[in-house]
Amino acid sequence: MAQPQEIDDERVVRALDLYARMVGRVLADPQRWLGLDDEPPPSARFPAKVLDALRDRALGDTTPASPVWDQQPLKRRVDWWVTRIGVSAGLAAAAPRVAGVLADRIPLQPALGACAAGLAVCATAREHGRTDPADWVPLLARVLFDRALPAPAVPSADDAEAERRLDDDAGAEPDRRTLARLGRGAARAALTLWKLAGTLWELSSLLDERPRGSLVSRGLGKLPVVGLVGGWLDERGGIRKASRQTAALLR
Repeated sequence: MAQPQEIDDERVVRALDLYARMVGRVLADPQRWLGLDDEPPPSARFPAKVLDALRDRALGDTTPASPVWDQQPLKRRVDWWVTRIGVSAGLAAAAPRVAGVLADRIPLQPALGACAAGLAVCATAREHGRTDPADWVPLLARVLFDRALPAPAVPSADDAEAERRLDDDAGAEPDRRTLARLGRGAARAALTLWKLAGTLWELSSLLDERPRGSLVSRGLGKLPVVGLVGGWLDERGGIRKASRQTAALLR
């Protein structure tokens, strides 16, 4: 059997630079890209109503758009992002787990999980004062792939390219019938995550190094139907772990 081709550092930096610039746009407007701000209609199914209640309780009224956001303690601001990303992007990353163990054979599944964890890396760095996406690249490389890499010497993409990639409606999309059970906000977050995942697809042989949740949640994620719950717990655990590792690196 042929051995997988090793991915060189330059290729990793190039992919992470584009990803970081796209994430910069997402974090600047979380309502647009991460969704879950839409109130579910009265006819919404049970999962959508549960998610809405969870969002309202966990996120509160003070968001990055609030004029008093910067007055909040650092930990509270980071926790808000971790919760927001866990509810929206974590759920979107877990959506293929409805198929249970078959999700492990879906090529894009690891990329979705890595993108969700990467969002937490960038958001945590942003709240620590690292606002340039180029500065997020070494953190992403360390947390997601355990590689010590420098920031890109020359950006491989600009903000216009990042915005174009996010707005591009071409390419593969998640199963909308599955996401319809969770509401319009979750569908919006899933579409964003799938676009982000496209930037990491070429690094597929590295994605198993990404932060993950507990072994229990991983096992639950391999079961049909309830795999969505286990997958969400798994991805949410990876998101929290990625944020903690990023904060430790910044300290």
